[in-house]
Amino acid sequence: MTGKPASDELARIKDVLVEHPLGMNIKEIAAALGISRNSVAKYLDVLTASGHLEVRFMGNAKIYYLSRRVPIGNILNMAHELIVVVDEELRIVQTSDTFASFNGRPKGEILGMRLSRLPVPFILEQEETVLAGLLAGGPVLKKEIRVQVAGTEKYFNARFIPTSLEDGENGIALLFEDITRQKQAENALAEKEQLLNTIFQVTPQAYFLINRNHRIVFWNRSLEILTKIRAEEVMGTNRQWRAFYPEERPCLADLLLENDEARIESQYKGKCRKTGTVDNAHDCVDFFPAIGSGGKWLHITARVIRDASGNITGAMQTVEDVTDRKKKEFTMETEHEPVFQNLPE
Repeated sequence: MTGKPASDELARIKDVLVEHPLGMNIKEIAAALGISRNSVAKYLDVLTASGHLEVRFMGNAKIYYLSRRVPIGNILNMAHELIVVVDEELRIVQTSDTFASFNGRPKGEILGMRLSRLPVPFILEQEETVLAGLLAGGPVLKKEIRVQVAGTEKYFNARFIPTSLEDGENGIALLFEDITRQKQAENALAEKEQLLNTIFQVTPQAYFLINRNHRIVFWNRSLEILTKIRAEEVMGTNRQWRAFYPEERPCLADLLLENDEARIESQYKGKCRKTGTVDNAHDCVDFFPAIGSGGKWLHITARVIRDASGNITGAMQTVEDVTDRKKKEFTMETEHEPVFQNLPE
């Protein structure tokens, strides 16, 4: 090559290509700069690998012209992610303003540091070997990262992208997308679901919930005990009928979802009554011979479930075993029957 620094020659090549927007071949560039074709070829490889130049073929000749892509330095500060670029020694060579600000340091102090030595270490020292494996190329590595900042947890979706630096050497671009709010919302939802699940499970009342498609979304422990059917056997299915009937037929909750009052009347033979107008609640007491060894009397209530906009999203059905109560009622009726029969007319 020439006696000039490589950076100067790279800049000269880009300057001459500015004057020739349609591109130039190696011979033309070498003549314009007064350097050998071999030197030009090596510089062009560096500029092409780093994305500064693009190349097209005209016959057997390669035509080089300036890339119209946005320079990496501009991209660093245009993107919403925190971005940092490391070299083959895993030392920072470029960083976005947002990444430097997140670490609470000026860019000048961060350049040359390793990721594991930053004020906010995104990568642990023992994890750097994974990054080193990307320097030879390969697929983009993705992972979720959690860091501590002033006692607060921050979550990021990280992408590790093998790339070429401006000098043609291998490097890695790391992009960190802040997903803290999303993770906090997910964690809060999970905690809420766990709390609701606990509340639903400890209630002594047996019940199940179905969605708009008649699929079971909840089957509590009390119902498991009553029906001897475990939740995992029926969750996500439309087999709620198994708790009450020997063969498939709609439950009261299913009929309410379809607003099928005629079927409710025929199936329960007048034993159901409407108890609510807004949620279309119904309840009934009926004998179910398929439950247990000799059947059971059950008090069933069902109502539709609506969202905040008033749209029906599912239905809930509660089940209470009233067999003992019904037996007592039958006993009392039997005991008093002779008395009423002997009353004078």
